[in-house]
Amino acid sequence: MKRILILYASSTGNTEEIASLLDKSIDRETFEVVLKNLEMEEVDATQLTQYDGILFGTYTYDDGDLPFETDIFCDNLAAVDLSGKVVGLFGSGDTAYSLFCQAVDTMKTVFAHAHAEVLETSVKIDLDPYEPEDFAAIQKLSREIQHALSVAAAVEENGP
Repeated sequence: MKRILILYASSTGNTEEIASLLDKSIDRETFEVVLKNLEMEEVDATQLTQYDGILFGTYTYDDGDLPFETDIFCDNLAAVDLSGKVVGLFGSGDTAYSLFCQAVDTMKTVFAHAHAEVLETSVKIDLDPYEPEDFAAIQKLSREIQHALSVAAAVEENGP
């Protein structure tokens, strides 16, 4: 059974709500899912190697900055090789800022530098995830990571 880690940082609860919706959307018969809050639990970046897929969420602080806890995690992630891991990104922000959800884009680059297979689709939600298009975007990211991990499992089982 493939393992997915949903790891997030949330200040106002918006990114936490996205993480919860992602958690509920993953098929438990096919995937084992672990949900962790970066601020509440000690998570060492090397622990990511224990998972096949990672859904990483962060809010964007101020005008495009990584929040403190994400920034520290990011520094530790620089030394981790995530080759063979599938990563999807999500986060919340405020369109009042010119660099809306910039932290999601920053983390996409960080995970790519760690050699992860980063999904093209990212979820960027304006404040809280309660619009129909928000739910659709969350479902799309959920489907994409499940599909990517299912394809990887089939290749492992049957060969290329």
